[in-house]
Amino acid sequence: KPGLPELSWVTVFETVTAGCHFDGTHFRIWKEQRFEAAVALSNAPTDSPQAQLHGHSYLIRLHLTADLDETLGWTVDYGDVKELFKPTYKQLDHHRLDAVEGIDHGDCASIARWIRGRVSHVLPALDRIDLYETPGNGVSLAWGPLGPALPI
Repeated sequence: KPGLPELSWVTVFETVTAGCHFDGTHFRIWKEQRFEAAVALSNAPTDSPQAQLHGHSYLIRLHLTADLDETLGWTVDYGDVKELFKPTYKQLDHHRLDAVEGIDHGDCASIARWIRGRVSHVLPALDRIDLYETPGNGVSLAWGPLGPALPI
């Protein structure tokens, strides 16, 4: 930023599944992945289809805020994020989520809280999780500076 004092906001979609954002103060990246899973919502009415076992093609987007490494020219490596998230991803992909210990109800909010608890120690720069079970139907769990809302 010192070389571009007028720069106050830029968002770059580096690939279909990753990008970065600078808001004049914070440097952020996001990395997204998809996973397939089944779930029966324990808090849905018993006559609701959501109470029955059904599946979703989930989209998860991990947001990380970190200082810019002036030498490397980036904050956090996307490959590192994917590798550190892999053990948690394997517990989600092609599994029954309401049967995973620690996921309370099987809804997106419960799943996002569970993910945060699983990965915050290996991804300390993580400050937001977006999780969608279908386009437009999901949750954003944020505990750091808010970044931009991104399309799904």
